[in-house]
Parts: sequence; structure tokens; C-alpha cells
Amino acid sequence: MADFHENSSFRIRIIVSSIFSILCVTFPPARDSVALPGRFQQGATIVDKVDAARLERIVRGLSGADSIVLDDGKTEIRTRYALSLHKDLGQRYLIDQVRDAGYEPSIQRFVLNIGVPDLTGTAVSPSGDTVWVADTGGKIYMTTAAGGWPPFAERGEIGNALYDLQCDRLGRLWVSCRLFGSAYGALLISTDAGASWSLRASGTDILTLGSICFQDEQFGMAGGSGGSVIRTADAGGTWYSLDPATFGYEAIDDIAASGPLHFWLVTDNGSLYETRDLGGTWLKRSLMLGRLAGIDFHGESTGVIVGSQEAFYTRDGGTTWVAVPVAAELSAVRMADSLRIIASGAGGDIWVSEDGGPTWARFGTECSVAADVWSVASSGDGWFWLTGRDLSRRVGWSASMRSCASYQFADTTWGENISFIHEGVSEPKHRVLLTAHYDATSGSPYDCAPGADDNGTGTVAVIECARALRDERTERSVEFVLFDGEELGLKGSRYFASVLDTGVVFDGDLQLDMIGWEPNAVMSAVICERSGAGPDSIIGNAIGASVDLFGLGLETTVVQAERLSSDQIAFWEVGIPAALLIEGKRSELTPYYHSCSDVADHLNFAFFEVCTKAALGAVARLAGLMPSEIVPKRVALYQNYPNPFNAVTTVSFALPEASNVEVAVYDISGRRVALIERGREEAGVVNRSWNGKDDRGRPLASGVYFLRLRAETSEAVRKIVILR
Repeated sequence: MADFHENSSFRIRIIVSSIFSILCVTFPPARDSVALPGRFQQGATIVDKVDAARLERIVRGLSGADSIVLDDGKTEIRTRYALSLHKDLGQRYLIDQVRDAGYEPSIQRFVLNIGVPDLTGTAVSPSGDTVWVADTGGKIYMTTAAGGWPPFAERGEIGNALYDLQCDRLGRLWVSCRLFGSAYGALLISTDAGASWSLRASGTDILTLGSICFQDEQFGMAGGSGGSVIRTADAGGTWYSLDPATFGYEAIDDIAASGPLHFWLVTDNGSLYETRDLGGTWLKRSLMLGRLAGIDFHGESTGVIVGSQEAFYTRDGGTTWVAVPVAAELSAVRMADSLRIIASGAGGDIWVSEDGGPTWARFGTECSVAADVWSVASSGDGWFWLTGRDLSRRVGWSASMRSCASYQFADTTWGENISFIHEGVSEPKHRVLLTAHYDATSGSPYDCAPGADDNGTGTVAVIECARALRDERTERSVEFVLFDGEELGLKGSRYFASVLDTGVVFDGDLQLDMIGWEPNAVMSAVICERSGAGPDSIIGNAIGASVDLFGLGLETTVVQAERLSSDQIAFWEVGIPAALLIEGKRSELTPYYHSCSDVADHLNFAFFEVCTKAALGAVARLAGLMPSEIVPKRVALYQNYPNPFNAVTTVSFALPEASNVEVAVYDISGRRVALIERGREEAGVVNRSWNGKDDRGRPLASGVYFLRLRAETSEAVRKIVILR
């Protein structure tokens, strides 16, 4: 919880039509007479699904009381301070817990501290042991495999805006650029690994050059703004300009080669140009109306093009190109071989294809960033470098390996919000938010910020509420968000609120912050709302109704204009109803607030459980919890979703009566590799999450598998696909 007060001007950025009247009809404000629909009227209640032992286990791991297991072994989370180099341990741990709860999280990255460079080009040496990147400020940076790829060091500076880097087969570095203070471009070469540079091409007939490609050490081509294209046939000794009218004065975005004298250009206007004689003659194709931004070939036959919401692939040397929709603005692409392709662009998400281009999937959450990617380079053996803004990433991608390491430039520090969604059934575009911040602070030293109560409790409660709702049906969607940077001024929530999807109606936010300190026998908590803000009370009323209906034994007090600052303020500022559930007023908060002593042993876990149940009941009410589905008439195994999948998928099956069941996964040879479920299940629809791992806990390789359900005398099979 941030230790400051904001007098919000309540700027209205997003207008939610008649939000107050709609919510008041759905959720009547009176607390003394509440009728809850659906599952609330059944014998077993939704809040019974809260697992007290799970709450305690996760918050102890998150606050360093117990050691945790990550990919590289056992460790402890000593701090979650947003500017600490060690905060990533907490973030990785939370991602694991979200996945265990049955969700695949999205990472929303934002800048906590603004950096200086805007990185563009990337080059890799022929041996793959040296990498260079360039920025628009004219600097060249370098790192080497020696010492395990240490952080990039500044190698040299050129007085131009740099856009592309290439290392040819002779080990020479080439850089394309725009001359500072003009629209003209230039091409420079370095023969000493970037320490010094000499000019090779410039002039008034050459505009900004943004892309370079060498087919071998002899033949090369560069292109850029206004149809500027230059070529060389003597290893870069001399360069000759082509007529920009040949390319309709279109901006050349990328260049690739697929054989001797055989070059390809893609443009901002969706055009593809091909030459088989080093630019003597050209063939033009108009592939799309949008932007074509990247092109690459593997050998002479297989190639790929990426651009705005679409990709193209060829398997016949470019005679035909097949279009494939991809939900991304891709700017750069590289082929590892004839099948594996890696691409990225606006927003920083990595997209891969493992079949040469017909199908595409996101690479994975941990490697996703909010920083745009401008270039992708390959260092061989399954390693790639992706560069853009002030971040370069070394990505490992092979049949047996997926990994990612980031190299941040200058002093930029990134914040990371973690979000995951439970989709609504009848009104999925209406969304209720359940949020908490996961960063912590202790004033000083920052490397001792366990934050068990502030705000490990709120964070873990959000994940547990999500787990409890995972297999339930709700009318409206619920988005769960864990914010970073709250202790630095609500930075994560303010960024989140500033980029909300305008196609979604956000009905309100319930913020959980510090719900673990209660020294008294009578449990009490505070609901913080804005003074005179009627819509906020709808959320507070839902909490009160949950407490009353389920007999939670929690006394709640509504306060207004209290100095209790947390992430609900970010939603007030954009006109979205929000309320804060917290353990007390300012004078009633834990005495270990913002200190190294805010540890799990000081928590009241019974109080923590009750507050979590109150929040779950409130969110289930706001989202419109629905009754269980009608008992099916026959045994059915539904297609898993998503399919194909990477980390987590949901397996669903239906039983007309109670049965002994077995759900297992088999490989194409018929060998069982994973047992998902075995035991007796009641009649109805059953949902189970599977993490794509075998019975020994090892991730299964990409490929086709078979999901089999056995129930008494019935059997059903579905094909499932894993894409790593």
C-alpha cells in the first residue's frame, strides 16, 4: 500500500454508458435483503472452495518465510521492491502459482524509469560468439560469449541515426543510417569489430537506409526511404544507386537473398519486389494493402514475410506466396531452418511457426515484453537475438530448449503487471476486476522487503479467488490483475487503466490490499469508497452481502475520503467504480507496515481466509455466478481448450451419472505419457487443467497426442497438439 494521498481530479477517459443504472438494477444496494442467484442458493457455496492451507503456503513462499523451487533450484524471495534486481524471483513465482490455478497469465510491461537508447539493428558474427546492437543515437554496443554473455558494453559511436547492422561472411560489420539533420542516408563499414568506421556509400540520391543484406561476401544490397536502393558486386568496394521510381518511391522495409544474385524487397505499401540479376530487372507483386516489414529465406525454396496482421510463406522459391492471418504487428523475422520461424514486432510478443509458416503461436509469457522489437538476428544452434527500444533478448529455441535472457540498456527499469481472465458466458464483454499489487517496500534497505501483509495477502487472495472460480460459469468475465509499482506511485495500475480495451465495459474494480493483520478477537475490516460516489457502493454492498449470506463473522465498516491510498485510485481517475478492502483505517494497520518485519509469522491466517472468502463471494456476485450445467444425457469428451496449447489447457468431459473415470494422454505410438484424472466423479460436466507435463513432471515435446476418456463402459478420444 502506497504511503501517500492523492486528491484525484477523476479524469474521465473511458465512458461506461449508464453504468450506475445498470449495476443498480443488477445488484440492489440494500444489504439487509439480498437474494443471490444460481450457485449461491445451493447447499455448497462458492466460498467453501477457498483453501486455507494453500493461502498460507503461497504467502509464506512469496514473503521469504519458506524457500521456493524455481527452474534453477531452491531459493528465497527476500524482496519484491519494484526497482530491485531480485524482484523477478517474486514475479516468476507468481506466474507459476497462476498456472497452478489453471490460467495462462499475460505480462503487461511498462516503464518505471525512462531509458535513453532506441535500439534498432542487431548483428551476429559468423561464429555466433559476438553480438552487436545499434541505436538511433549513433552508438554501437557489443557482447561476447566469453564470460557467459555479459551485459552489452558501448563499442563505438557514429554521428548518425543507425537503423540496421549486418556482419558479412568476412566478419566485417556494416551499418545503415540517416545522417543527423538531414533526410539523406549512408552506409558505413568496420573491420575492427565496431571500434572504428569508414564511409562506403552516401549522396543526395540516397535517402535514409534502413536495411542491409549480403547474399555472400561478394554481392549485397541496401534499401530505405523513398525507394532508395543501392547494390554492390565487389564485396562492398563500390555501391551503385538504382532508380527509386522502379519501386514507386515506396519505403523499403527489409531485404533478403535466396540465391546467387537473387534478392527480395518488401515495402511499407505491401509490395514485394524480386530480382534474379542483382537489380538489373525486377518483378513486382502486391501482396496486401498494409505494411510488409520483414522477409527471410532458408535456402532457395522456403521463405517467409511478416507484416501488419498477416504473414506469407513460400515453398517453391517464391513462385507462390500463401497468406496467413497473425494477430500481431510484426516487424522482423528469421528462419532457423525450413520449418522453424521466429518473429516479433509491436508490443514485443514473440511469435513462432514450426511448420514453415502455415500456423503461428505465441512463444511464451516469460519472454514477452512491452518494448517493440525492430530486429531479429540468429547466432546459430537455436539461439536468436531480438532487439528494440532499450531491450535486447537472447532467446533459445530448439526441440529440447526454450529460454530467454534480457539485456536492458541505460537505466530503464521495467514494471510488470500480471493478468489472467475468467471468461463470462452470456456477457463476456462486461468485465469485473479483482486486483492487488505484488510489489513491496521496506523504506530501507530495499533488499529486505518481504511484504507478507503489504501486499502478499492481497496478491495471494486474488490468485485463490481465481482458482475457486476456474471451473464455475459466470455471466460476466472476471479479470484478475497483480500490479507492479504501487509503492512507487500506483504506476502499474495507472498504466493498466490508461490502456484499457475500449471494446470492453469495465463494471468495477475490487482492490485487495493488506488483509492479514488482525490482533483482536472480533475480526473487522474496512471498505474504502469515494465520497459521494454511488457506483463504488455497489462493490462495497457486494462485500457486505457476501459476509452476511455466508456467515463469515467479519465486521465491515465503509469509510469515505479516508487516507487509504491503493490501486483503486487509478480506476477512480478514469471513471470506473472501485472499492478497497483493507484490514483497517490508517491507525489500525499492521505495526510492521513498510518494514523488514512484515513477515508471514505476524499474519492472522484465519482473518486472511475470511477476507479472501468475502472477496470471492463479492466478485462471484458481481460477475453473476451461474448454476451448474444440466446433467448430460451421455458420456462426452469435449475438445480441450486452447488447442494447440503451450503451457496449460482445459480438459472437459460430461457424465450422465456418477462413474469411475480415467482421463489420460497417449503419444502417437500408443504409450501413456500422462494421467490427468482417475477416480469417481459425480454426474455433470467436469473440467480439469493439464500443464502439458508427463507423469514425472517433465514438459512433453511439441507434437500430436491423444486424449482418452474411459467411463464405466464408454470411451472417447480427442486429438490434442502441444506447441512449445
